[in-house]
Amino acid sequence: MKVQLSLACFPGLHVLEAAAAAASQASAGTLTEPGLGELGLQDVQLVPQNLGLLDEVVVDGVQALLPNSRLRLHANVRLLDKHRFADLARFERDSDWWARAAQLSRHLGCASWSAHSGARADCSLAQLLDNTRRANDLMGGACRVAVEGQYPTSGDRLLVSHWAEYEELLGAQDVDFAIDLSHLNIVVRHHGRQDALVRELLRSPRCAEVHLSANDGRTDAHRTVDSVDVWWMPMLADIHRRAVVFSEGNRLRASPSHPSPTATSQQH
Repeated sequence: MKVQLSLACFPGLHVLEAAAAAASQASAGTLTEPGLGELGLQDVQLVPQNLGLLDEVVVDGVQALLPNSRLRLHANVRLLDKHRFADLARFERDSDWWARAAQLSRHLGCASWSAHSGARADCSLAQLLDNTRRANDLMGGACRVAVEGQYPTSGDRLLVSHWAEYEELLGAQDVDFAIDLSHLNIVVRHHGRQDALVRELLRSPRCAEVHLSANDGRTDAHRTVDSVDVWWMPMLADIHRRAVVFSEGNRLRASPSHPSPTATSQQH
């Protein structure tokens, strides 16, 4: 299993700058992470942490910089002039954003991408699963949208942030999902470990993506994985062969020559 690159590794840069940085590091042989080894560019995520409006011209520019990469959307990337925090809980409210996401997904020819679950105040878990089915209908069958599970927050704001909800997601036989193991590190801090469930989630053929970064269990800090001594590391062997595994660790923070940019207001 080779871990692929998410452009979330270069937060605060324009998407074209992030793609150029990825290409440069790959060429120099420095696109590596201590706990994960060499990162691949076969699959690359386009993410909300990068600046710039995504349209066909921009994504074609990214493709020119990364000609051997399969590009895919992730979460609430900027697709409209006025930025939206679009997610699956707000599927109906942001129907124009979702229509644009379907257009751009067809242009990219991507087979799968992941979207955030969203806020508990916006819908129930049952409605979230139905919204995901509707999003897949909108994609036209060529591309699947996966629900990315979340983690506990103050006020219990986010859907799919408890083990019971992850278990329900696993039981929804027609819904794909993305497992962010750094999110689960926060779940573990609040609710303890459920290794058997995590392994089931990773082994499922409906696990479309796995996201990796490090944190202290308190916040989704997107640190690089600098050690193999992480509770979930042995579970990487359980990941279903269909899933694409992405590193989301902030490579700019780790580099003294690239100071960490000012944080944006976009979701991780």
